[in-house]
Amino acid sequence: MMETTTLTQTADLPVPKVLKPTAPLQRVPKNTDAAKIASIFAQDGGIIVEGFLTGDQILRLNAELDEPLRNLTPAGLLDGVLDEARAFLGVSTKRLTDLITLSKTWREEVITDDVLYAIADEILKKHTGGYWLSASQMMEIGPGNPEQVLHRDFGNWWPNYALPASTPETMLNFLIATTDTTEENGATRAIPGSHKWAYSADDQNLGSEELTQTCPLKAGDMLIIGGRIVHGGGRNYTTDFYRRVVSTVFVANCFAQEEAYALTVDLELVKKMPVRLQHLLGFRSQYPKGSPGLWTKDAKDIGEHIGLGKVS
Repeated sequence: MMETTTLTQTADLPVPKVLKPTAPLQRVPKNTDAAKIASIFAQDGGIIVEGFLTGDQILRLNAELDEPLRNLTPAGLLDGVLDEARAFLGVSTKRLTDLITLSKTWREEVITDDVLYAIADEILKKHTGGYWLSASQMMEIGPGNPEQVLHRDFGNWWPNYALPASTPETMLNFLIATTDTTEENGATRAIPGSHKWAYSADDQNLGSEELTQTCPLKAGDMLIIGGRIVHGGGRNYTTDFYRRVVSTVFVANCFAQEEAYALTVDLELVKKMPVRLQHLLGFRSQYPKGSPGLWTKDAKDIGEHIGLGKVS
């Protein structure tokens, strides 16, 4: 009798416990071929791209977001936040959203950078058929903020827990530093290789602190991690330094976005954007692998329906 292949729940798999220390994530310059970046990423679960932003872009991006950040309350201090969520969000960590509206530099130069799309095409689109922007947030870790609990980023989309670690990545987090990040001020720490560990919703297999590697960044560097690698923000031991990193998450476009851009970004602003950015935000229809189309109107591109015109 011919055997059929079924998807095995990871809860049924043995959960290995890795006890040996790991090596730091590899670093490459911005002009590295996307295929090479994807290869290193597949091996380690993350990679650092040095010099993604120019010095001028860093200055303008920080200046454009200074005032909105000053007016923001740390996420962990908001009313109604559960204790377990407070530990994750941070009591001195600000998470500024709506960067696409607040920052001209972000909108016109950073989120449109060809390097982001080339990497996402290699790691996501080749396997899932497409991706869109789930969230983009300036994360400012303030003095005294404790280290974030270790976690995996794919938790927003529960089917990931039922998919084996051999499944292609369904999301990418581009962590772009606009200040230097160090072990002293809260640099991300991660466990390279942990994206290959078995896990489940009941046993997420997060390893231990002894296995983590600090991922320091110079302002302008970009740490890329997938949804499976175990990681967490570091503790800010300083008394006066505010560590800034922009977290930009691309997710397979069969999953919902965290930020509802199509309901929150002004359409007149969107009309001035290149089609690729309109698509990334969700103002164009999505075509995951195997799908005739999602986010459509009468099987036509949603952009036509809302007045953005046809895609040439």
